[in-house]
Amino acid sequence: MNQSTETTYNLPENVPAELVVDYNFYSEPAVRDVQLDASRALHGGQDIVWTFRNGGHWIFTRADDIEYAQKDSELFSMREVTLPAGVTPNRNIPLETDGEEHHQFRAVLQPNFAPGRIMAMEDNVRDLAISLIEGFRARGRCEFVSDFASQLPIAIFMNLADLPLSDRVMLLGWANQAVRPSSFEARIDAYNKTNEYIVRLMEERRNSQADDLISCIMRGRMADREMTEAEKQSMIQNVLFGGLDTVTSAMSFIAWFLAGSPEHRRQLAERPDLIQRAIEELLRRHGVTNTARVITRDFDYKGIHFRAGDGVLVQSMLHGLDSRRYENPESVDFERPASRHAVFGNGPHRCVGALLARVELKVYLQEWMSRIPEFRLDTDDPPRAEGGMVNSVTYVPLRWDI
Repeated sequence: MNQSTETTYNLPENVPAELVVDYNFYSEPAVRDVQLDASRALHGGQDIVWTFRNGGHWIFTRADDIEYAQKDSELFSMREVTLPAGVTPNRNIPLETDGEEHHQFRAVLQPNFAPGRIMAMEDNVRDLAISLIEGFRARGRCEFVSDFASQLPIAIFMNLADLPLSDRVMLLGWANQAVRPSSFEARIDAYNKTNEYIVRLMEERRNSQADDLISCIMRGRMADREMTEAEKQSMIQNVLFGGLDTVTSAMSFIAWFLAGSPEHRRQLAERPDLIQRAIEELLRRHGVTNTARVITRDFDYKGIHFRAGDGVLVQSMLHGLDSRRYENPESVDFERPASRHAVFGNGPHRCVGALLARVELKVYLQEWMSRIPEFRLDTDDPPRAEGGMVNSVTYVPLRWDI
């Protein structure tokens, strides 16, 4: 969605004219590398810039500054993570909370994403991944996003939440429209339909003592009170949207990259022990998450005066492609020394589902590379990518010899 096309604007008093850039992180679908386009443009200028697009906001372009914003939730609030502000009808809990409130909301979810619970799910993830791959392997082709990357995460979520697998196509459609809408009205429609579905679920699980994700949220409590109906509804929606789109996008970026890099494919096929390190390196290179922060008080930093209420865009791709942090950041090196990337965040808002995402990516690479070690892009039908609150690959046609 082209969120902003304005070319005239009123420059805020605290924004120096030399820091203004014309940068819209929402982009139309394109056959290109959305991360490299943005990082090359922004890393060639000032460390911190301001754009009039999408309501006007700052952009932190360097890894150190991005980590600063991610770690200091007192100064950089997450009460509004979407740009432009006010475009989502619901407060996203626990994402758009801070401090002790965030800690308490997060504690409701934590048992469902504890290491023991996630590792116990690995066999189910593996069985599903094998079933999906074997379903199209004999054809010698697939459209990776629709045939695999969007299928695996939502099926795992359905299992975690004890939902009928037959609902997955409907839920995935709403999630896609909420994150990458064709219009503001379409986004609202997706939220409304999802909310109606969630309200029915809440009523069904109201007195449930089961250990599925929805039932646990319905029993959730803050320190001194029960969660409200609106809080429960928001939390269920947040884990639904958050657990689908980011993993699908990361997986699709990885497939696109490997399809065009025989050297890296062979390296993983010959040395499966590298898969864990490869995942972290590929996440660094293909950062998918973009979130906003709201500055809570006036302060000065790097010679810039920031004001309370200013918005800041934090993009994990700019962190991972910062040459000050990573040597030859545009290159993928599975032997690169480990270095923390920003895809799952840093500090108190670090993604609660990070371990599950890593398990899904690990199983995907292990099972795919053992069954289809040699594959390629369809040269007559190019893949497509787009920017937004999640950098996404929307279409990746793959081919292989049978």
